[in-house]
Amino acid sequence: MEIKWLKTFITAAETGNFRIAAEKLFISQPSITVHIKQLEESLNVQLFERHHTIIKLTSAGRFYYPLALNILKNIDESNRAVQLLSQLNKIQLSVALSPLLAETNLPQIIYQFSIDYPQYEIDIIVEDSKYMDELILSNKVHLAICIGKSKMKKIHSEKISSSQLKLIYPIQSGEETTTDYKQLQELIEKYPLFTGHLEETMEAETLLKKEFPQLRTRAIKQSHIIKQFVKDGLGMAFLPNSIIEQDLKDNLFTSYDFTLFYIPTVDLYMRHIREDGNLLPLLQAIREANTK
Repeated sequence: MEIKWLKTFITAAETGNFRIAAEKLFISQPSITVHIKQLEESLNVQLFERHHTIIKLTSAGRFYYPLALNILKNIDESNRAVQLLSQLNKIQLSVALSPLLAETNLPQIIYQFSIDYPQYEIDIIVEDSKYMDELILSNKVHLAICIGKSKMKKIHSEKISSSQLKLIYPIQSGEETTTDYKQLQELIEKYPLFTGHLEETMEAETLLKKEFPQLRTRAIKQSHIIKQFVKDGLGMAFLPNSIIEQDLKDNLFTSYDFTLFYIPTVDLYMRHIREDGNLLPLLQAIREANTK
């Protein structure tokens, strides 16, 4: 016995017409006839009396109708119960990303992991790096990915990548080839330097200000806003290569090759409680993606 036979029988019994039942079930009328015949043969009883286009339930059909309804109801309830059990057995993980990383390949890595491991259900939140340890210790997130390692012994920090800081500035039409220092002077005179978005850029910003006292600065905390401002020709900034690499390839802005002083790197860390075994597959997926 198949579920579709029961659905066909119930619909035909309620409509009293095979054609109307076929329309309601979006199947052909001959399919209705076949389903009813197969159900009758399975039960070894006649369920309908047929008078041209009019059909009526036999006494066996009237007896079987509430039983068929109950069978379908039980099937639907059991399906929902199994689905609920499946949801309860899913491994729930919350991952916090710093705003800077929302524009990297990390969201795509986590999304691909959720496809490869369907038993995992992952929520992603975006939060400032300074709140990551608090989120982990309060069990609001299982994993935090951000710049810099934790200073707390209970939280394990694992470096997964380093990204060189680059000074980016708007693309300039008719830009002439100049010496590095002269080009930098021209940039300083033309654009303000956006600051306040990363602690790791403070050393480079201070050295640049020391070399060029006339340097103008504008404090903006959000890196994605700074990127857009640079694209719009409003200024320049130090940003990690990991979040600007694609924009440079797309010629949305350009970068200055520094030789004046050393430019530090930005280190990216995963922070978590080491004992959390459910995290291991995700941690490994992120490690592998960052070594390619």
